[in-house]
Amino acid sequence: MKSGNVGRVPIDPATIAAELREAENDLEVAGKSFKDDIDKWAVKQSHRAMLHVFRALLCMKGYEAKGVDCLKYAMDELYVKEKVFASSILEDFEYGREIAKGNDCLCVYDRNDIEELLASARVLIEKATEMAKEV
Repeated sequence: MKSGNVGRVPIDPATIAAELREAENDLEVAGKSFKDDIDKWAVKQSHRAMLHVFRALLCMKGYEAKGVDCLKYAMDELYVKEKVFASSILEDFEYGREIAKGNDCLCVYDRNDIEELLASARVLIEKATEMAKEV
């Protein structure tokens, strides 16, 4: 990979499993936050869940990224361009990131957007978990 902030690492099933566990935990808490009308944390936790899955997916290919932008770049190169995941997964990830950043002061969230983010994170976790079984 041609990015100075994406490096090779050993493929480590324990690291992959740990990242997927963290993703599952974050998504579970995001769902509870959403149910309790704590929208800000539902968004942030959904985004964190996706972040952990992206890390797990990179590790499955023997890479790690230093920084969120590098993580997105690597996901695009390794999974989206290879048509393993649709480009919408990166759009959802970025959307969650922007919602979390931009609405911190406004505290105005669209519940439909949050539901979409939760659903996207769930699909991502499920697919990555299946893929991890082959590592």
